[in-house]
Amino acid sequence: MSLAGLLVLAAVSLVAAAIGAITGGNSLLTVPAMLLAGMDPKTAVATNMLTVTFLSAGAAARFVRERMIPPHPTAGLVMSAVPGSIAGAVIALAVREATLRTIISIAMLGMAVFIAAQPHFGAQRRPTSDTLRGVGYVLMALWAIYGGMFSGGYTTVLTFACVMLFGTTLVEAVGLTKMVNFVGSAAATLWFLVQGRIDWPVGLAMSAGGLVGGWLGAHFAIRAGVEWVRRVFVAMVAALGVKLLFDVLSR
Repeated sequence: MSLAGLLVLAAVSLVAAAIGAITGGNSLLTVPAMLLAGMDPKTAVATNMLTVTFLSAGAAARFVRERMIPPHPTAGLVMSAVPGSIAGAVIALAVREATLRTIISIAMLGMAVFIAAQPHFGAQRRPTSDTLRGVGYVLMALWAIYGGMFSGGYTTVLTFACVMLFGTTLVEAVGLTKMVNFVGSAAATLWFLVQGRIDWPVGLAMSAGGLVGGWLGAHFAIRAGVEWVRRVFVAMVAALGVKLLFDVLSR
């Protein structure tokens, strides 16, 4: 790929990471960009996982600096994310291209519906039961399989699960999911690395953009507070809804 192409993808990654650090869903922008650049879907997914690792690292570092990542449920979710992410990475290399594209479309639609249905929570912490937290750990361990496959929308659902099932605030959930996603995507990236599926020039260029964008997005979330985080969520969902409609009509 040309230097100009790498710079364009790095810029796309930076912008997607800045938004995705707050909302998730950045892979729904970066993977299509790589497909438009001529990469095959499986290489794009594998290379994107490297980018997600650096995005998550940048965002998580910013939240750690502010001591805004609660130990619970972060530790449990991190441990449950690793096996699921590796399983998802294995599945991602086995599925057909058409199936992978369908998963991407479903992820976009699912995220849009989920956020539209639950737009007003996460302003403050609330108590939850041991049963509800147990259900949350099981469900998010299963959801990590999808995270290892593609990651698009993974942290969005995880963010809302932390609010609903673990009682965190929305901003806390945004922070802790970046730590979980860092560990899970790193595990998936190692599998893709072993399989030789990562395009390193593209991956390193987009990872640089993702690292910077992740830090900037996390900084905005910390400084702006929950109301602005909600607004960014709404704007992101609207944009993804338009893209989904375009994808469906263009088939």
